Amino acid sequence: MTRARAAAVGVLLAAAGCEPSRQPPADLVEAGASPNARILPAPLANETPDLLDASVPEASAKLVSDDYGRLVMSQASQQSPLPLAPATPLPEDTLSPRELPGMTLEAAFRWRDVPQPPKAAEVATAGIQAALGMTALTWKIDLAETGRMRVQFTSRALPLPSGSELRARHDVHGEVLLWPGLTQYRVLPPGALRTLLGERRIDVTPLSAGSARPVGDGKRLDVDVRKVELHASLGTLYIELGRAPEAGEGGPLLCRALLEILGVDPKSPECVVGEVPLYASYAWQGGGGFSFEVTSAARRTDLVSTDMLMPPPSAAYAAAGLPSAQGGVFLTRDELAAIRTEALPLPASADPGAPGEGFVAINQSDALFYLLVDGIPAVAVPPMSERYVSGPQRGLYVVQWRTFLGESIEPPQTVEMPARLVRSAADGGAADGG
Repeated sequence: MTRARAAAVGVLLAAAGCEPSRQPPADLVEAGASPNARILPAPLANETPDLLDASVPEASAKLVSDDYGRLVMSQASQQSPLPLAPATPLPEDTLSPRELPGMTLEAAFRWRDVPQPPKAAEVATAGIQAALGMTALTWKIDLAETGRMRVQFTSRALPLPSGSELRARHDVHGEVLLWPGLTQYRVLPPGALRTLLGERRIDVTPLSAGSARPVGDGKRLDVDVRKVELHASLGTLYIELGRAPEAGEGGPLLCRALLEILGVDPKSPECVVGEVPLYASYAWQGGGGFSFEVTSAARRTDLVSTDMLMPPPSAAYAAAGLPSAQGGVFLTRDELAAIRTEALPLPASADPGAPGEGFVAINQSDALFYLLVDGIPAVAVPPMSERYVSGPQRGLYVVQWRTFLGESIEPPQTVEMPARLVRSAADGGAADGG
């Protein structure tokens, strides 16, 4: 060993002996950095601080890559993530093209109190199951160990069209929404995810710290989980957080997003590095709710870094608007016709507003409402709007109005189709069947 190397080793040993029990600062743990190292994998994008929230002080740190391409950060740089500022384009994001370790999750939103179809000979079980499969409310989620998340909308029936994406990174709070084809993006500041999913608009929900209490341990998908109950002004969230070291700093990004829907600040200490939410159930203060469930989880070593760019270079900044929902009708005429084996010989509708076939869904409220037919998400109707849906054969059907996040779940009703179905703002949702 040369003298220089021996001296360097001596300095390191001396430094280690001086502070054998030193703990990481609290703001480092809150930010999601590793409590055992100062070296963070995967260099992140260079950022222009004034494009983020100017109320958060800028770090005064030097960033240096080591021989393995990992980013070495000084103590001063390890601070809480910065909140994304609304209506402000982001600077160019840069990541070297390479494969990243992490996890890929398949997940689905689950609605409660979904009505069943009527029990009748003409009800086609196979057609209903096929329609339910095509309208399952699914996400595909990539979590990179280095602190990146990519959420792909993989359902016809979500409030945003299939092919839309959400992206997030560990050093900022908030997300970016991408159009299908990655042509445009919008910035979602913290608190905007709830209204995006629930109402197809971007408006910031006030966030609070909330309160949390542990409610036990268990297993899900053969993974050890800790169970937590969080309370906020909007309601209660029961969440199961699974131990997944391979998710690294990507795991807290999904946790933050789920807490935002409850109106809880993403700085919550419940979102921990090396853990991934595997199940979440929401109960709203005024009644109703929904759940979110991870149905499969796979370790990855080949996540493509450039698929995590926020935003990608192909996406132009959009100051307003959202990806087109293409009318909000989720099934074709033939797919809806297939949920019955034959038409019933019913008399013509007495309602002059009823169409010749199918139904007209009329939403007279000020919120986005879904209309379910035999438990199938058939159409999402914007506030003060109507949609015509063709396909259902003449006969009896069970219909129900509800919001996506389940704050409002109307009682199911049996109606004759063709029909004119009205969600009234005054009476809580009468369905007038012709």
